[in-house]
Amino acid sequence: MSLWGLVSKMPPEKVQRLYVDFPQHLRHLLGDWLESQPWEFLVGSDAFCCNLASALLSDTVQRL
Repeated sequence: MSLWGLVSKMPPEKVQRLYVDFPQHLRHLLGDWLESQPWEFLVGSDAFCCNLASALLSDTVQRL
């Protein structure tokens, strides 16, 4: 089961507290894709991290 699958079964008030800055409906829409992205590599400000962040942002916008 995906992480979103587990979170979506939590009581609504707990989910609301977790998703103050990122809307739940977007998390639901992009759930599988978000969980499969290499977020762990976005740890610095070097060219690699900046390029990866830019690519992930572009891909996110395209999916919306």
